[in-house]
Amino acid sequence: MTLTKYGALCTEVYDISKPIGGQYPDVPYYIKHLDKIGGRILEVMVGTGRLLIPLLEAGLNVEGIDASPDMLACCRKHCLERGLEPVIYQGEVENLDLPGKYNAIVVTFGSFMLLSRSAAIAALQAFARHLEPQGLIFIRHVLKFTKQSVSGFP
Repeated sequence: MTLTKYGALCTEVYDISKPIGGQYPDVPYYIKHLDKIGGRILEVMVGTGRLLIPLLEAGLNVEGIDASPDMLACCRKHCLERGLEPVIYQGEVENLDLPGKYNAIVVTFGSFMLLSRSAAIAALQAFARHLEPQGLIFIRHVLKFTKQSVSGFP
C-alpha cells in the first residue's frame, strides 16, 4: 500500500502533533526571507496551515496547495477561525497547473521526502514552470547519513 494523500485520521494526528501557532524554528526563517522577496508565494503541501497561517498573518501574499481534501478542510477551518481567506488549491504537486507565476515556492517540514523519486522530479519541473524569472524554491529536506555513507564526519 502506498500513501498518496493524508486522510481524516492522519490529518487529525498531524493537527494535534503540529498545532497552528506552535513554536517552530522554520516559521521566523521563512517570514524573514520571504518578506524580502515579496510578490506571490506558493506553499506546496500546505497541510493544515501550520506555515501558511503565520505567513498570512505576517502580511505575505501566500497561496497553498495540497493533495489531501482532509488537510485542506482543516486548513480552511483554521483560517476561518482567524478571519483569513487564503487562496488554496487541491492538487498533486507533480501535476502542478496553477494560474500565474510565483516569486517563491516553499516546501517545508520534510514534505518533499514523501514524494517518490519520479514524483519529486516531476514536482521540481512543475515548480520551475511556475516560477517568475529569478524566483526561488525553498525545500526543507532532511537527509539521513550513516557513518559508512559520509567519511570524515563523526
